[in-house]
Formats: sequence, structure tokens, C-alpha cells
Amino acid sequence: MSTTPVRLFVTGLGAISPAGAGVAPLWDDLCTGTSRFTELAPLYPGMKPGVLGARVPKDARETALARLGVPAGAPARTASVFAEYAAVTAVDDAGLRPGDEALHNAVVCVGTSDGQADALEDAVAGRRGVAEAGGFCSSSIADGVARAVGSTGPAFVVQNTCASANVALSCALEMLRAGVADTAVVGGCDPYSEKNIIGFSSLQAIGPAPCRPFAHNRRYVTPSEGAGILVLQTESALRDGQEPYAELLASAVANDASHPTAPDRAGVAACHRLGLTEAGLGADDIDVVFAHGTGSRANDAIEGELFTERYPRAAVTAIKGTIGHLMGAAGAAGAVAACLSLKNRLVPPTPVDPADVEPGLNLVTGAPLALPDLRHVQSNAFGFGGNNAIAIFRRPA
Repeated sequence: MSTTPVRLFVTGLGAISPAGAGVAPLWDDLCTGTSRFTELAPLYPGMKPGVLGARVPKDARETALARLGVPAGAPARTASVFAEYAAVTAVDDAGLRPGDEALHNAVVCVGTSDGQADALEDAVAGRRGVAEAGGFCSSSIADGVARAVGSTGPAFVVQNTCASANVALSCALEMLRAGVADTAVVGGCDPYSEKNIIGFSSLQAIGPAPCRPFAHNRRYVTPSEGAGILVLQTESALRDGQEPYAELLASAVANDASHPTAPDRAGVAACHRLGLTEAGLGADDIDVVFAHGTGSRANDAIEGELFTERYPRAAVTAIKGTIGHLMGAAGAAGAVAACLSLKNRLVPPTPVDPADVEPGLNLVTGAPLALPDLRHVQSNAFGFGGNNAIAIFRRPA
């Protein structure tokens, strides 16, 4: 029996985000540093006004509903709409179609932190009943994606806080390499969640200033929503004419369980080492890192120190400064951006003043950075409870 790992390629990308419906507007906003943050309405007496967030625009949501064939006024749960739209557009991008033979037994794995949050919160607040909302079981997200793409293979949801999408990538990678299937539809989604906003407000982690990753004056996280989905296929499943965006080398998952909310430097560093080991690379092989980069003081301090000490030649960027923190979908947005960077050999900037960047950090700011020899890209996603997950991609040979 061969011990050579099965090679996995990203053949399709789909997204919906504050930039709009689709991958193209997401990439455009990232490259231009265009943020679409707006003030969120206070959710309880005493909540500070002026808190910034990022929402999927109404026209993008309508585009998604129309693409999915959801009748006007029909019950629609936001997480399902986001995940299903990103999935069917990713399938299209891969040159497949819903119901394609390649998708019949596809693995469907979706990471999420808040699941069907709007349905649950509406039921709790009495805005609509459970039946009207369609129920709030998180597993229904993966079931809906499977139906949308025409898969009867394994379908499941993973919930590992803000590392969820990268954990989903790891699950899909393991299943495809084990021979469960040769195609996977995988990624993450999260809707706007009142519970999240209230929780971050109580932690004083959100406020009137936007997310400024790795800047001296960073202070707040900017909560966001959306979805990103990737189509993964084994090398043997590739069809003539398909041009993969990237090869997925590794998706390392670790949990240090050190603290309910604060990141642990040793745990984060261990996940970095694990990711490199699984990819068969050294830190010097990484050309670009898409940082978790929440804009909080603790997270950015730990990541920044690791990048400066161990990845001195890697260019670093943090997309949350542009599109906000997509929670359980953050890793999916990072993975989509990483694959687009490999295709375009271009690194989108972090929208912060270069004069304010922590010293020694090779943060891309101002304009996109062209890297004609770009080969390896790492995408980080970390979450509460010590959840750490890192994906590493390579430009296809």
C-alpha cells in the first residue's frame, strides 16, 4: 500500500460577505482596503451607542435568495442562506453543477459558531415561532448545503468557535485522504447574532472604532457575518480543463483549553508547529500568512510576536480590518482569500496606517503586494476556549 498522502486541490470558491454576493466583490474590497462598517443598533438599555459592525447588504441577500429559489416572504434562516449560496456558487466555479456525478457522495462539512442564531433568537424574543423560522438545529445547515449541491454523502457541522471553518477543512481533508469520498464541499458560515453582540459588548471588545489589526492603537473587534465555501477534490477526481486555485497541504487543529476567552501563547505556537509539520514545511517556506488578526490587544500581540520571531520573511495580512470578523466563517474567508492570493500572486493589504504597525512585523499595508514567486500561504483561525486551527495551501505545480 502506498504511504504517499492523497493530494487535495481547491477547484471552486464561493462567498457572501459585507462586500456583497460572490467572490469577486470580496477580493475587490480586500485589494482596495474598502471597509463597509456601519453602526449597530443598541440591543439593550445601557449598551453603548455607535458600535461598528459589518452586515451582508440587502441586495446581496436578495441575490442569494433568488439563486436558491426561495420565494419572497418564505421562511429563511440566515446561516442556511449564506452557506447554501456560497456552496452552489463554489460548485459552479469548480465547473460542476448541483447533482453532478462528482457530488453524489461528496463530503459536506460546514463550520459555524452561532449556527441558526437568528431563528433561535427570534423564537426566544417571540418575533416568530420555531415552525415559522424553520427550526434552529445547527446540523440543518449542512443538510441544506447537501441538498443544494446534490450530495447524499456524509454531511455534518462542526462548532469550534471562531476556528470552526478551519476545523471543517481539517475534517474534510482527513475524510478525503481516508478514501471516504473524492470531493468535499467545505467551509464556514455565521449570521449576525444578538447574543454575540451582547457578549462582546459585556467584554468591552466592540466599540465605535474599526478593527485595526496589529496597529499600536488597536482596540476593538468588528463583528461581521457571511460564509465561504471551498470545493476540494482529490487529484484523481480532477477533470480535464479544471484549473485548481491551490493545493491544500495541511489543516492542523489543536486545543490548549487554557482560558475561556484569552489566547494562550504556548497553545497558539504549538498549533503553528503542528501545521508546518503536517505540511512538511519549515517557517521559512511560508511566503504569506493570513493572520487571525482580530484587532484585539491580546490576540494580535501573540500572533505578532510569533510572526516576528519565527516567520521573519513572510508577508502578513489581516482581512478582518476590511470585512470584519465573520466568527465561525472567519477561517473560510481567510481560506478563500488565501486561494485567490495564490491564483493572482497578490497579497491584499491590511487597512491600517503603516506608521502605527508594531515594529518588526512585515505587515502588508497601503497597496496590494505583488509576489510573482508566491508558493505557500498559511491561513490562521483561533477561537475562544483555546480552539486553534491553521490551514496551509500551495500553488499548484
